[in-house]
Amino acid sequence: MKAATSETGGARRVLALDAAGTAVVGTAYLAAAAPLGRLFGPSTTTVAAVGAAMLAMGLAIAALARRPHIPRAAVRAVIGAGACWILLSLAVLALGALDLTTTGVVWTWLQMIPVGVFAMLQTMALGRTSPTRPATKAADSCWGNVGCD
Repeated sequence: MKAATSETGGARRVLALDAAGTAVVGTAYLAAAAPLGRLFGPSTTTVAAVGAAMLAMGLAIAALARRPHIPRAAVRAVIGAGACWILLSLAVLALGALDLTTTGVVWTWLQMIPVGVFAMLQTMALGRTSPTRPATKAADSCWGNVGCD
């Protein structure tokens, strides 16, 4: 039981850190949309929309991290959202979609790093907490071997 609690605690910490970082950056984008738009290139509306999406995602991840039982599928969805963010960022860079400044291009590359790191850590946590016995519905649906109600 202690090992499950430890594994779940680590998973919760990874999700909580991801949530905090995402929400903080989203809030900064919302609060400073106009100057960030001038610095990075996209319109104020685009920066604000990205900020709102990031804030919403951060709050959703925080809510997930606070659940007594964390569904594995929800963690996979968070990992998938991170992967989509990276792919979308790469598409923006490849297509020149947002008329980014040089600073905006550099920032777009840099902001993919923490997203990828969190996706990797979340994937590793799922691997550490995966059941060692044959999969059952309960074992496959919960994170940290804690069980679900």
